[in-house]
Amino acid sequence: MLRGQVEATAQIVRVQSQSDEMAFGPSAAPTPRMVSPILGSPDMANTKKVRDEVNDRVALAQARIEAAVAAIQSGSQWRNYLKLQSTLHMYSTGNVWLICSQHAAAFEEGTVNTPWPTHVAGFNTWKALGRSVAKGQHGYQILAPNRSAAHVATDAGGHSRTLDADEAPSPGESLETRRVLKGFRIEHVFASEQTTGNPLPEPPMPKVLDGQAPDGLWDNIIGQITNRGYAVRLVPSADDIGGANGRTTWDSHLVEVRSDMDEAARTKTLIHELGHVLLHDPLVLQGKVHSTCGLQEVEAESVAFIVADAHGMATDDYTFPYITGWAGQDGTKAVRATASRVASAAQSVIEASTATHGTGGRPPGVEAALQARREQARAKTAAPELWQLEERGIGGAA
Repeated sequence: MLRGQVEATAQIVRVQSQSDEMAFGPSAAPTPRMVSPILGSPDMANTKKVRDEVNDRVALAQARIEAAVAAIQSGSQWRNYLKLQSTLHMYSTGNVWLICSQHAAAFEEGTVNTPWPTHVAGFNTWKALGRSVAKGQHGYQILAPNRSAAHVATDAGGHSRTLDADEAPSPGESLETRRVLKGFRIEHVFASEQTTGNPLPEPPMPKVLDGQAPDGLWDNIIGQITNRGYAVRLVPSADDIGGANGRTTWDSHLVEVRSDMDEAARTKTLIHELGHVLLHDPLVLQGKVHSTCGLQEVEAESVAFIVADAHGMATDDYTFPYITGWAGQDGTKAVRATASRVASAAQSVIEASTATHGTGGRPPGVEAALQARREQARAKTAAPELWQLEERGIGGAA
């Protein structure tokens, strides 16, 4: 989404009218929560209008994502996307594309001074950090999930069905309540480059020398692999594993990595194999369509790139084939599906890592700021604000 993708998405970003954006000045506040009207009241027509506007905005956001995905054609552009996903790994791939395409358009227009964002948060989160959204800046739209409780009945054979509001389970069925996705809504976030105020603390990032890996990362990745039922073994050289740097054998549940590489190369190879374990285990894929060997290698290497980059390791040695070589005729659809799978797997690895790594787009110091805000909010009964929603993970919504 860097220079080559900015031009392809900027026009779609500008389609949205001024009234569809949230502009804040120093004393502005977020839009208040809307209260549902009484059935049959004159407000019903307005409610439908607002609902239609929300649906239009969600559709526009989806169009932005599709435009950003379609702009990825070369291996270097895919690599650029992975770099952005690493920087914002707290967010889903769809929201990374949304944030970065809107930020790139703002950069072209001269309203921000960097082509891509470093930290992203909601209006009230920046306020809690002692920073204000600069006058004239517009919030970046992201997709947040609308979930509701649903009663689900499951029979002895494991088949589940969703019950109507007044429906009871049949004899022999168990009943549970699940949170189900009903759709999406638009929320707004701002990049740190759009704010002014108190300086942010230095984010935690390891200082990794060439050939070395962050302290504890190797052992942590081994733990993540063994927790999934696989053993890890070092072998003397590539000759022992068919000329590869690493190999995962499904039948024996064994991951092997050659030992005659430096620490960084061994660790990146181990992460690559963890990517295979997470995404390509035949037992996990049972009953599903298996991807080609070429696509599996792209996915595993993409997971390794994001995780390594998030931990401050050099990623200059990563290269990726031209998109048509692995996406096939599905094109944009295949790229989007692959990006989503890769981002989800990489996020799970980073979240489980005890080694020092980047914040994933979350502003440094935000936990302490939100804790102070939580204490202030306990005595209030107001509806949740965006900073509270962020704590519940809206960044990974789409």
